[in-house]
Amino acid sequence: MIHLTKLIIGHQSELLRLENTLLSSGNVYALIGRNGIGKSTFIQTVSGIQKALGGEILIESQSISELTPREMAETVSMVDTRFEGVEYLKVKDYLALGRAPFTDAFGRLTKKDWQTVEDVASDLGITHLLEKFTDQISDGERQLCSVGRAFVQETPVILLDEPTAFLDYINRKLLLELLVRLAREKNKCIVLSTHDLDLCLDQSIPFLLAANGEINLHTTLTKEAILLAMS
Repeated sequence: MIHLTKLIIGHQSELLRLENTLLSSGNVYALIGRNGIGKSTFIQTVSGIQKALGGEILIESQSISELTPREMAETVSMVDTRFEGVEYLKVKDYLALGRAPFTDAFGRLTKKDWQTVEDVASDLGITHLLEKFTDQISDGERQLCSVGRAFVQETPVILLDEPTAFLDYINRKLLLELLVRLAREKNKCIVLSTHDLDLCLDQSIPFLLAANGEINLHTTLTKEAILLAMS
């Protein structure tokens, strides 16, 4: 699904590099590493927000450098660390923003678009929130809504930048379990940056370990090995 070849990421100077790495559909990958090492830059680079310093990113055999903004929006969706909510914006309308790449010039939603919103809300167990305003629900509920908007966008790739950072333990656990299930059921390739090592280990999530200027994919790692690599 995502093929990274000799990728170099950074701003003016190099932060991290990857050699030949393939991330498959139906899986969640946990991007881990110390603060400031470049995890957010990696997420932004794969999403096309930040230009790579070198190498190539292929998604479904297409280079993202050749995709138009609309094609990128149909290919990759992003979830930020925190969604604060917007006054008078209902959850159903926030989720519907995920359909923006597919609407006409006037942004009109079809019955199919609204059905997608309802289906995703059902998958995430947030149907009861649809008529509530986004600034009047809990942090955990808002983060589920952010994930829901990405699924409503129906992209093959979903990128999440520390989506559990402001959640309590129970909500972090539930969110990770949900992502693993939906990645498998919806055949998505999901990459999230996180510090929740124990929860990822419990879910047998493969790691993209950022350390010593490189990102390497590991399908089996112990917590001790991870901490040693990041020390």
